[in-house]
Amino acid sequence: MDIIAIPALGCGPGQYDEVAGLLAPVMPLQSMVVTEDRFAACVAAVLAAAPARFIVMGTSFGGRVAMEVALAAPDRVTGLVVIGASAGPIADQAVGLRRGERMRGGEFEQVLAEMGDMVSHLPGPRGEATRDDFIRMARAMGPEGMARQSDALAHRGDLWPRLPGFAMPVLCLWGREDRFSAAADGLRLSQAVPRGRYAEIADCGHFPSLEYPAETAGIISHWLADQKLA
Repeated sequence: MDIIAIPALGCGPGQYDEVAGLLAPVMPLQSMVVTEDRFAACVAAVLAAAPARFIVMGTSFGGRVAMEVALAAPDRVTGLVVIGASAGPIADQAVGLRRGERMRGGEFEQVLAEMGDMVSHLPGPRGEATRDDFIRMARAMGPEGMARQSDALAHRGDLWPRLPGFAMPVLCLWGREDRFSAAADGLRLSQAVPRGRYAEIADCGHFPSLEYPAETAGIISHWLADQKLA
C-alpha cells in the first residue's frame, strides 16, 4: 500500500521529499500534484491515478483535496492524514477569488512574498528555509496553476456535517503556530471523526513536513503502526 501525498497550494513534490525518505522503510510515499480549479476535478484526477487502495495525505489545499477524496471513495481510502487544512466553507469568496486574479494579473511575486511570510513559523529553526522553499516551488508551478488551485479553495463548501461519516482512521497533524489554519481547528476535526487522532508540533507553522520532517515522519509512522496500516 502507498501513501498518496497531495502538496499545498503552489507546492510540488519537494514538500514531502524528506518525509518520504524517512518513511520509505515503513511505507512508500508518492506525491501527486493537482491543479484543477474545482475540488470535484481534483478528486477525479487523484482517483484516476491512485492505486486500488491507498492512504491519502495532504497539506492545506492538498489536505482539503485529501478529505474530499476520502469522502468520494471510502472503499479505496484506508487512512487519511490531514495537515493544516480547513473542513469549513470559504469565509469570503470574493477575497478568495481576488487572490487568483492577482496572480494572473501580474502580482504573482507579491502574492508569493505575502504567503511566504505566513506559511512558515519564521522564528523556528527552519522557518526562513521553509519560506524560501515555498517560493521556489510556487515559481516552478507558475501563476496559472497556482491560481487554479486558489480558485478551487475559493469555491469550497462545508465538510463539517459530513465528517462523522469517515470510517477510516484519520490523523490530524498541525503546527502550533499555523497562521492559515488554527491548531484548534485541527483538534476539532480530530474530534469530529469517529477514529480521529490529533498531533501537534510546537514552534512550527503551516508546513510541518518542511519545518520538522523527522518529527512529521515519526508521528505518521507511529500512527500507521498503531492503526495497523503499515
